Amino acid sequence: MNIKQITKISTICEILNTCEIGKQMFKEYHKIIKLYLTIPVTTATAERTFSTLNRLKNAIRSSMTQSRLNHCLLPHIYKEKLDEIDANQIMSKFISSNEKRQTFFGSML
Repeated sequence: MNIKQITKISTICEILNTCEIGKQMFKEYHKIIKLYLTIPVTTATAERTFSTLNRLKNAIRSSMTQSRLNHCLLPHIYKEKLDEIDANQIMSKFISSNEKRQTFFGSML
């Protein structure tokens, strides 16, 4: 591959991933590139997450554990993606996976 053809950092990652010697020789570069690729382009998502956390924290205060707070926060952050999910499909998979559930929730299918 010609150096002029490499225009993206992801191309460098692909080259390093395919070559085992490249991974060993350039371990630190490989780590830095992977870290660089995880950095968001803007901080808008992180800022929205923190403002959501503040609203949720004010409403419920400190009466919940960190784990429960995280579980309540994730659906609020990914609201658009959750709207696309078909709840009936999830419900039918849940019910059909167990015989006890089928007898208990059978009328919901």
